[in-house]
Amino acid sequence: MKRLWIILAASLLLVVAWRFWSPADLSACTSEGAAPGPLTAIVHNYFESNRRIGWRDMDDRFDILSTPEGQKVAGQPMPYACEALQILQSPAFSESEKIFTTALMFQLPISQYMGFMDRSHQLYSEHRIDPEVMKVVVLPRGTAINYWWLPAWRQRFTRDAPNLLDESLIRHVLTGGYWFDHPGAGF
Repeated sequence: MKRLWIILAASLLLVVAWRFWSPADLSACTSEGAAPGPLTAIVHNYFESNRRIGWRDMDDRFDILSTPEGQKVAGQPMPYACEALQILQSPAFSESEKIFTTALMFQLPISQYMGFMDRSHQLYSEHRIDPEVMKVVVLPRGTAINYWWLPAWRQRFTRDAPNLLDESLIRHVLTGGYWFDHPGAGF
């Protein structure tokens, strides 16, 4: 009887581990030409209300997170993940709008964020997002900063970071030093 419990517990742990380490499948989000949704309006209105000032000229490029609309999306980003990917792949949006969109996705659950990283990697490979946007995706913030140790996240980070980030920063992230500098905050 004791062996049965051990086998059942081990099986349950394997299922939980598999679910925890596998990224969410965001391939259904690839449909282009979908109607703009609320995230599109929030990002576009934020950009327009700042007189189309680019992210490089702002004091805080993640200031969208302090707006009421931004806080609402950032607090529950899962329903907006597909629309965020549509914004990233669209040439109609500026680099700044894509960076603001990415910032709103920082709090995705880790499985969805890894799926977001995979899709962003594909868009980057296709030259549909530029290096600055990809840097925002790759450098751990929000949820991802707490998973610097997770093999699935590390694999994605080491796939993309060498072409985007300084070697010393990459080592700092992979050794956990970045997390210790920003415990739980991610910014």
